[in-house]
Amino acid sequence: MADAHMPQHPLAHLHDIVHDNSDWIWEVDAQARYTFCSRACERLLGYTPEQILGRTPFDLMEPAEAARVGVAFAEIVAARRPFQCLLNRNVRADGRTVMLETSGIPLFDAQGALRGYRGIDRDVTPIAGGPDDSATNQRLFQLEALYAAAPVALCLIDRAARYLAVNEAMAGIAGCSVQEMIGMRVAEVFPQAAAEQADAFATLAAGHDVPDQVFDWQDRSYHVRVRGVRDLEGRLIALTTALTDISEHLRVQWRLTKTTEALAEANRQLEQANAQLLGAARNDHLTGLANRRGFDRAFERLLPAVRDGTRGASVLMLDVDYFKQYNDRYGHPQGDQCLRDIAAALRSVVTRGEDVVARYGGEEFALLLPDTDLPGTAEVARRLQERLAAMPISHAGSPCARITLSIGVTALQAQECQVQDAQVREAVMARADRALYQAKNQGRNRVALAPV
Repeated sequence: MADAHMPQHPLAHLHDIVHDNSDWIWEVDAQARYTFCSRACERLLGYTPEQILGRTPFDLMEPAEAARVGVAFAEIVAARRPFQCLLNRNVRADGRTVMLETSGIPLFDAQGALRGYRGIDRDVTPIAGGPDDSATNQRLFQLEALYAAAPVALCLIDRAARYLAVNEAMAGIAGCSVQEMIGMRVAEVFPQAAAEQADAFATLAAGHDVPDQVFDWQDRSYHVRVRGVRDLEGRLIALTTALTDISEHLRVQWRLTKTTEALAEANRQLEQANAQLLGAARNDHLTGLANRRGFDRAFERLLPAVRDGTRGASVLMLDVDYFKQYNDRYGHPQGDQCLRDIAAALRSVVTRGEDVVARYGGEEFALLLPDTDLPGTAEVARRLQERLAAMPISHAGSPCARITLSIGVTALQAQECQVQDAQVREAVMARADRALYQAKNQGRNRVALAPV
């Protein structure tokens, strides 16, 4: 009778715990290749454990995201340290993007050498704004680095009153870790602040600013500043909140200056965060380059210096040759990857800080090169074509059997910049476009210079 009530074998019990856990439990070797995966990877990413084993986490990301996360992970591995709450975007087997929160600890062999990492991945896509809200996810990633290093307590709260992002200073006030606080509701952390948070959303949604307040918590006083975060359609999606400890400043007058400086710094960081959010609207989601709007803004910022003769500039218009045939032959997903590869090639050649590389539309790219004359720009165009020729992007529908670019080049002249900015831009881009089509008419895979 006793045997009927005995628990299952400990190893079998542990196996069930690991594989039934809603979090994805994994191990990687020293080269970051998966050596163990729990079954949760099927729910998170749509891949079976067998499909994951032998691959690296970076194989499941877009190239730009893999590069970003790879830098962070390389620093972690170099320090042989554990890590937590590393946010990263992954591409599911069905092509959808999910945001995962990754934590792990290092594993060492008997000699003390690093043999890999063991950790978990948790799906935080619903918290971060939804699986298809890639623009919002991108902006949240931009805020993460800013929040983590801020000297004041910062957090991001969604419409469901959940914490999307907090920094160490905020977690310290709450008395918990950053990882514990993410996903919790305001009422669970600061019960007396829940009503004020709901009122703040209502105030901002009505088009009004939220007045600064003083928040008392555990014998300390904090100055609270709240700002709204909106998506590209102007919808209110979250609150950014900054807390500055003013306990001593309320007691001693001479410390008031320090409070003012802290508030100014918090305001600067909030404005910087908002500027990053606005910047996301000027980036191309597929390639990570500037989009047409971002290019036009940069063009117009440069015009005053060109107009008064203190600076010059050149523009290149680039078009992928036979791209429709490429899409028809290889499919749109491969076409998208081709555009991303071309974008990476452009960035590898055009590296100056003020240079602008943009996806101007479809398979068309545009470059703005300040302080570059026509011969210099023609040399840049030549290097771009050499770089592309060295890339293994085959194209059976092209006479060259590979992907090529046709490029039109023109320069800005001070005398043509005396009219309105929009007129100048239209004239210059039209001239570059004519040069581009001259290159195409001459047989493609060529550079044509437009006279000015």
